Amino acid sequence: MKRILAVLLGLVLLAGVVAFAAETVAPRVYGVFLFDNATGAQATKLAIIFDQAVMFDASNIIVFGGGVPSVVAVTDTYAFIDVVVDAGGTLQLVLPPEYSSAAVSIAFWF
Repeated sequence: MKRILAVLLGLVLLAGVVAFAAETVAPRVYGVFLFDNATGAQATKLAIIFDQAVMFDASNIIVFGGGVPSVVAVTDTYAFIDVVVDAGGTLQLVLPPEYSSAAVSIAFWF
């Protein structure tokens, strides 16, 4: 019961964060997802909604022009990554092979 409530709370929080997102981002896809920070300012978070359930962790993420992910929360089709990406920087996400058919529905920089 506690796990169900925790998942529901996480989904509600993620939905609230997505509702107040500042800038959408469409990834470039070359076998990996490349999210470019074209906001003109430093971004500190990235929220992603996939078309299917996925699972990954910080080891699947590389940032070019920024820091390392401090928090990676993935719940079903939603992912929230707490990471600093400089203006003009790029976040690279490589999904594990079993999720290679997943596509990004929408993503937001914060």
